[in-house]
Amino acid sequence: MSDALALLPQLRDLRMIDLSQTLEEHMPHFPTHAMFFHNLWSAPERGGRSLHYLLVMHEHNGTHVDAPVHFLNDAPPEAHVTIERVPLGKLMGRGVHIDCRGTQAGQYVSKGYIREWEDHHGSLKSGDIVLFDFGWSAKWALRPNHQAYIENWPGIGMDAAEYLLSKQAAALGVDTLSPDPPEALRTRPIHTVVLEKQMLIVENLCNLDQLPDFFIFLAFPLKIREGSGSPIRAVALV
Repeated sequence: MSDALALLPQLRDLRMIDLSQTLEEHMPHFPTHAMFFHNLWSAPERGGRSLHYLLVMHEHNGTHVDAPVHFLNDAPPEAHVTIERVPLGKLMGRGVHIDCRGTQAGQYVSKGYIREWEDHHGSLKSGDIVLFDFGWSAKWALRPNHQAYIENWPGIGMDAAEYLLSKQAAALGVDTLSPDPPEALRTRPIHTVVLEKQMLIVENLCNLDQLPDFFIFLAFPLKIREGSGSPIRAVALV
C-alpha cells in the first residue's frame, strides 16, 4: 500500500487527456446498431424528489471496446470471451500514438507504415495499446450532420493487424467507427482475426492529435454479464 500511495503525487502531476466522445442523443452510431437515448425520468420541477434519467443504449455506442466474443463465428469456444471476463489490466498500459492523418477514406494502414513509424519513433512492445490517429474525430457530428463520419472511413490492413498480433499488442484503437472500412467489413475484416487472438478493439476515440508518441493509457469497461462490448471512458496520462 505504501508503494501505491507513493505513486499518487507523480500521477497528480501528469496531464489527463480525455479520449472519449460524449454520450448524447443523435451522435453517430454504426448503421446496424441501436441509437443512444437519454430520457428524463424524474425532476423536481415535475414533482420528483430528485433529477435522474433513463439510459437506453447499445453496447457499442460512443467510445467503446469490443470484447473478443463480438465478431467470432468459427473460433474455438475458449476464444469467445465476453466483456465481464476481460482482465481489468487489458486496457491499462503503455499507449502508442501513430499519426495516420494522411490516410484517406477506404484506404488502409499497412505493416510497412507501422514499421516505418517504429524506425523513427521507437519499437512496439508486448502489452502496448496502439492508437491510430486518422483525424476522423473531426467529422464527428450530431444528426443530421453525421454522414461524413459514418459513410466511409480509413482502416487497418490485414498485414498491419497480423503485425500487431506478432508484437503481442494488448489492444488497438481508432478514431473511426471501426478499424475495418465498409469494404473490409463486407469481405475480410480484421475484427475476426484480432479478436480471436484476444486483442481488444477500441473505437470512436477522439483528441488523439494531443498525444505524444508514448503515454499511459487507462480505460475500463462496464461489467456487463455476457456483454459483447462496453462503453469506456478512455484517458491518456502524459
